[in-house]
Amino acid sequence: MTDQREEGALLYRRLLEQIRGEILSGERQPGDQLPSIRDSATAYGVSTGTVRHVYSLLARDGLIKMQKGRGTFVAEAGRELDPAGRKERALMAIDGVIQALSELGFSTREIEIFFELRLRQKEDATRPLRLAIVAATPEERSIISRSLMHVSQARIDRIPLSDLAGQPQRLASGFDLLVAPARLAPELETLGAPVPVMPVAITISRDTLLACRSIPRKSQVGVLTVSRDFSAILKQECGQVLAPDAPLEFGLFGDLERTRLFIERHEVIILSPDYANLVGTEEAALLRGELVVNKTLVRTVFDCDQGSLLYVNHAIEKKYRELREFLLG
Repeated sequence: MTDQREEGALLYRRLLEQIRGEILSGERQPGDQLPSIRDSATAYGVSTGTVRHVYSLLARDGLIKMQKGRGTFVAEAGRELDPAGRKERALMAIDGVIQALSELGFSTREIEIFFELRLRQKEDATRPLRLAIVAATPEERSIISRSLMHVSQARIDRIPLSDLAGQPQRLASGFDLLVAPARLAPELETLGAPVPVMPVAITISRDTLLACRSIPRKSQVGVLTVSRDFSAILKQECGQVLAPDAPLEFGLFGDLERTRLFIERHEVIILSPDYANLVGTEEAALLRGELVVNKTLVRTVFDCDQGSLLYVNHAIEKKYRELREFLLG
């Protein structure tokens, strides 16, 4: 009895794989009618119960459709297969490619390399360009990033200049272009950056200059920045329009209590650009609460020069086009 059951199971598996293979290989086309259960049983020399079981499994996998009163048909190609059916189809397609390459004389290792190469090319063909924004200060990196946020075909990474001082080869890991403040371009060239450097000029906004010019003479003015290096940039840009006798004190974000005391002792506070996204939430909240009700806040705005942006955008579009032409042939 056990032998009979095993023989029956073997017969149904063979029949299942045979018909499945005929459908997946295209031997049986979508819309083709399969023989009736009785005719199939006679043709394959099995019981009608075995054929009925095989047909039900094929229907479950979405390979055939059984229509009462009409018959059994190969399902349309667009119909969704269940995970098992899709896997089977994929494996058969891969087996076919491997067989074809083997017949051309390629070894298993060579075939593996071909697969890896093609998959990597497909991945590269759909990825955006990678832009490295390199600057000495987080403020400058934020300014450039904000100016390029409209570029849909690029993914942006912000990298501190200090990170590249000892390892410029870091830029070789998948970056296509490097964007940096114009003042850093010579230094980056000296470092031997392995990707093209796109220099941009960063300029202070006219509204910021007007706000600084309107600060009353002899006001206690404090300048808060995220980084020490950006203090020098603000001093250079704003200092020329501030009243000559306006005393300036510079402070750094980074310590909640120290920032609170700095705010308390100044009437006017000049803030570095995008500070709210570069410091902790509690520290940023100090500049929205009661502490600053009677104080004048100058939230500075810097932008990339339009000429520089046009130059960078052109370079991005050109590089994107070249990459796609190379990868897609």
